[in-house]
Amino acid sequence: MTIDFKMKAPIPEWEPLFEQGRTSVVERFSVLKDVTPTEAQTMTDVLAEMDNQGVTHAVILGRNNQAGSSNAELLDFLSSNEGERFFGFIGIEDMTVEEAVETIHKYAATGRFHGVAANPAKIRPLTPIGDPSLDPIFEACMEHDLPFCMTLSMLITLLADGADYDYIHPRQLIRVLEKYPDLDLIISHAAWPFVQESIAVAVHYPNLYLCPDFYMGFPGAEQYMEAAAKGLDDQVLYASCYPNVPYDYAMKHYRSTDLPAHIMAKIMEGNARRLLKMEG
Repeated sequence: MTIDFKMKAPIPEWEPLFEQGRTSVVERFSVLKDVTPTEAQTMTDVLAEMDNQGVTHAVILGRNNQAGSSNAELLDFLSSNEGERFFGFIGIEDMTVEEAVETIHKYAATGRFHGVAANPAKIRPLTPIGDPSLDPIFEACMEHDLPFCMTLSMLITLLADGADYDYIHPRQLIRVLEKYPDLDLIISHAAWPFVQESIAVAVHYPNLYLCPDFYMGFPGAEQYMEAAAKGLDDQVLYASCYPNVPYDYAMKHYRSTDLPAHIMAKIMEGNARRLLKMEG
């Protein structure tokens, strides 16, 4: 069984995000030029693909409060029968710190969300993730016992207004990890291309998790799995970033290693189960 720690789904009103995601990354990176986008369009299609790949549950990282990507729309989906296989993270993009904290309190109170998510380059004003001015966000996560998932990668540098290459460096997190040792932090995209740097920070801080998702097919990404074999087996997560890449692509690159079965079980399911506080 597998838990996908990052994907988009065509939930009501989010369909344009799903449609854009099917080709946006594939068209941007030459390393993905031979990847055939998923043909799935409806939620029924997506669930069928999940079943085909043995994905029992998936995490949807929220965006913000704008129509078409809002926490309210995600909440409605998570509260429906169709949302039973999904875990939602509260999105705080395109918000100030004060707005983000208010949003965390509001949606954490519903009991339907299992974390907080942001592309840090979309917190206003543009602020490095390790800056003390963002501490109220981390403290709100701590108050509600929610992990914080941030997206850090070269893609963020390419897409964000004003974010420079150094912005995605995982050393930005050291102060936060030191100050909040009981807060679970997850790096979606695993800060690629700073592969060794993100691994090094995770080695020192057991509350940091690496989630390489589609970057597992990029140069140097095999080091994430090597790190899992050498002691980071509790801190690496499987994610597809579907539909940016299809499920067979993500599965192929995660499973193309010779890791022992018990380590693969942690990466593909066990570590996510622990972070999401799933029973059993």
